[in-house]
Amino acid sequence: MKETTMKAISFAPPEIFKPTEAHLAILRAVADKQSCHIGQVVQTLYPGFSESCIRSSVRGLLSRGCLDGGKSSSEIILRLTSRGRLLIQTPAAE
Repeated sequence: MKETTMKAISFAPPEIFKPTEAHLAILRAVADKQSCHIGQVVQTLYPGFSESCIRSSVRGLLSRGCLDGGKSSSEIILRLTSRGRLLIQTPAAE
């Protein structure tokens, strides 16, 4: 019989996601182009960021639910989610 172990309960507050400049640039690029491919985002942002930085940041945004990746015939199509939209909104002036 397999013995199961229980995980310790963590009472630490959840980690807050702080987007980097690359994350924000990717979200803005996807917002400007409705349903674009990863390659298009790389071409748009390549002069300012390396390709590996852009691709790893896209993976991070997909895993956090800020981007949605729909499958097309050749490549994943990126769409902005409501979470991603919240990150690129400018705070209202008080």
